Amino acid sequence: AQTSIKDRTREFVLTVQSARSHVLPSSKPNNNSNINSSDLAARRKRFSAKAAQIGKDIHRTADKLAKLTKLAKSKSLFDDPAAEISELSFVITQDLQRLNEDLDELGHIHELENLSNGQSNDHASAVKRCLQSNLKTTAESFASVLQIRSENMQLQQTRRNEYSSASSFANKRGPDPSFMRGGGGGDGGDE
Repeated sequence: AQTSIKDRTREFVLTVQSARSHVLPSSKPNNNSNINSSDLAARRKRFSAKAAQIGKDIHRTADKLAKLTKLAKSKSLFDDPAAEISELSFVITQDLQRLNEDLDELGHIHELENLSNGQSNDHASAVKRCLQSNLKTTAESFASVLQIRSENMQLQQTRRNEYSSASSFANKRGPDPSFMRGGGGGDGGDE
């Protein structure tokens, strides 16, 4: 029961060479695949770096928005931080516009990249959607804070009007005669 072993190495090498010639049209090694994979890696890196920067910028804008929220909710009648609120509102508006442009650019990078790997493409799409969602939430919060500020300004104006009309009324009426008698209320001196 002896088994005969046949050396089939030569057949294996010929089969591999034949398979290579069917996959690659030429017998020369294809440098394009190396270029394409390195180009794809560079595109992925560019997409990731841009996405990370947008994420950081959204966070910074949200921090500015938190400060604006605190200022906008202040209800002081005479110590209104209007200049600071106006400046922060302008800066946040500029940030939101720039972030929208950056997200558009990220979308173009994603489209140009058109990653061959479905998983990488899905990941890039998910990252883009997440950033868009975060930016949308920040923009909606900004609109809400501006609405609060508008309501507080109307309330402050009403309070100022009430205060100024009350003090104007007191000045026109003159002093209360009960205070002039020194007793203030009839408890003392007429009997």
